[in-house]
Amino acid sequence: MKELDATIGKVMDRMTELETKRELALSMSRSIIRKTKNMIHAIHTEGEFMTIQGELKEDMKSLVTKLKADPVILHSQAVEDCMMEFSEALILSSIVRKKDMPTYETLKVSPQAWALGLCDTVGELRRLVLTNLMRNDMKKAQYYFDYMDMICNEIIKFDVPDAILPIRRKQDVARGVMEKTRSDMTNALMLERFGAPNSKVDGPC
Repeated sequence: MKELDATIGKVMDRMTELETKRELALSMSRSIIRKTKNMIHAIHTEGEFMTIQGELKEDMKSLVTKLKADPVILHSQAVEDCMMEFSEALILSSIVRKKDMPTYETLKVSPQAWALGLCDTVGELRRLVLTNLMRNDMKKAQYYFDYMDMICNEIIKFDVPDAILPIRRKQDVARGVMEKTRSDMTNALMLERFGAPNSKVDGPC
């Protein structure tokens, strides 16, 4: 009986520890997601975003370090979501700064979170394409469009069950965004070359 009581006590202590780690993970994940949104906003408004990027890297490193002994918490949905948002922000940053795209190994995130974050960059790149089309900067618009095209062609290669990587919906969304942007680019090029009247660029989807 004493042995059972001791074991129950250890299990309860362990559950308490995991609950504490879970609350920590939720709090840190929410903070990281807020910062990624601020960073992406700064990118679109051409503000200073590298300071936020530095903070995000430190925050993610701290999160992973604190949870690495507890995989059940480290790979929980809340943490995966923040890793996905983190990946999206840093991938977008690399494209804007014309740097090598970070891998999931360099970002210290799961492969799934990185892949889903990559998908989400397509929508942000569309916003950059439209911003530059409205400025009549075809060179920059083409640069971001080419990245969109490349990413869409790559993410379509993922063909795995949703239980492994829930990417199909994001693939469909990316494909739709890509086709709308292709139409916008075509209209803009026609306007530039032939002065076509009443050309219209759709807003972000």
